[in-house]
Amino acid sequence: MLSKTDFIQYLNCPKSLWLKQRKPEVYPEGEFSEYAKKLAAEGYQVEDYVRQLVRGRPDADAYSFQDVFETGEGLYARADMLRTHEDGSIDIFEIKSSTSVKDSNPHNQLKDAAFQTIVATKTGREVKNIFIVHLNKDYVRNGEIDPAGLLSFADETARVKGLLVETEQQIADALALLNEAAIDESPCSCLNLSRSHHCDSFDYFNPDIPKYSIYSLPRLSGRKLETFVAEGRFGLDQIGLDEVTRLQQPIIRAHNAGAPYVDMDDIENFIGVLEYPLYFLDYETYASAIPIVDGTGPQEQLPFQFSLHVLHEDGRLDHFEYLADQPETPRQLVEALEGAIGATGSVVAWNKAFENTRNKEMADAFPDKRDFLLGLVDRTVDLMDVFKTGYVDIRFNGSTSIKKVLPVVVPELSYEGMEIADGTAAMDGWNKMVNEGDPEKRALLRKALLEYCKLDTRAMVRIFQFVRTLHGGRRAYLN
Repeated sequence: MLSKTDFIQYLNCPKSLWLKQRKPEVYPEGEFSEYAKKLAAEGYQVEDYVRQLVRGRPDADAYSFQDVFETGEGLYARADMLRTHEDGSIDIFEIKSSTSVKDSNPHNQLKDAAFQTIVATKTGREVKNIFIVHLNKDYVRNGEIDPAGLLSFADETARVKGLLVETEQQIADALALLNEAAIDESPCSCLNLSRSHHCDSFDYFNPDIPKYSIYSLPRLSGRKLETFVAEGRFGLDQIGLDEVTRLQQPIIRAHNAGAPYVDMDDIENFIGVLEYPLYFLDYETYASAIPIVDGTGPQEQLPFQFSLHVLHEDGRLDHFEYLADQPETPRQLVEALEGAIGATGSVVAWNKAFENTRNKEMADAFPDKRDFLLGLVDRTVDLMDVFKTGYVDIRFNGSTSIKKVLPVVVPELSYEGMEIADGTAAMDGWNKMVNEGDPEKRALLRKALLEYCKLDTRAMVRIFQFVRTLHGGRRAYLN
């Protein structure tokens, strides 16, 4: 059988789909992640609002949901919504929780709709029009959700029908592949994609790729990646420094030297701009397809928590925190932050673009707090930048995520064993907490959220102290 989901997987990596169907015992089937569960649940929520909107139409009886189409050759499609015309022809509606139509891999909604159209046609139905129903990015909640304002109906009939010939051939190719009892299990097509776009089966099909490879180089893609692959150069020791960017060079240097690459001038530049006290700040946010508080829109990041460690020049360390107990605009969060951050001193973030974007959004939402919030933007420095070119350990494997850096430079501090150990889990945990009726369970979730966010800023403090020790060692040497 070839379902719509299978077909999209085929477009991303044909061999991965073959392995999943023909050798399921070796397919690296990962657990359904909390984020994937969230996306699935949001899809149903969006469909509920489509149902509400349709119920109010005079032709409501013409609409149906979750109709199934199957063909004798093994094609299977379930349509989110159909509209049946008096002559028996149909319109297909694909319902998505995105704020726009996605027309490229890995989530090509047009190909998704084209597959459905072909399967429906093969069962004898005439498809007139094809719509992608998505969220209106300009919608702002004000009271009860307004389905008409929340939803956008994009008529993609022309674009989808323009893909039908190509899609028919791809379907035929997919069926032919799945009928093969054995295939060449040599490298899959994902070799020409960056690491974040690799299929789940990448290690199975490419067992000879070293742990630290060209895929450890950030932002390596396109023609340069394809050249390295075509020449069979996967090891970092096979790549010349003059073939990569300035941000990629330290990774090769660290790998080839077997030791961390350290640029003390880079570190000195970072330390030199800091002003005490240092405010190590981290936000946790909740983004949902259906906005949960007034004044917010679909998929908008809603700050619900912060942790703030304050490091004074004499070594004293204070901690402040805030966690919303219910869905609310972040005014109280801003007021708590304003009470904890003084008028002078650097704000230290990890990936400051995220925190600063939230600060700018909150400045727009609360004009009376604008000077304070934009002042934070001006004062914020990014500790993550040090680990792009100032201190690069090959054990980071090309990542500058705090989850990759911390275990290498401060191994005694760990997220291991925590009930909530990443941002997605925090988002899910907060959603469960605000909807939990049992006070004891609610208290446990609150405790776990506070512990996780506190560790984020505590980790930043310890990583900064590591960097400061490097800097101090150089100054002592120079003196």
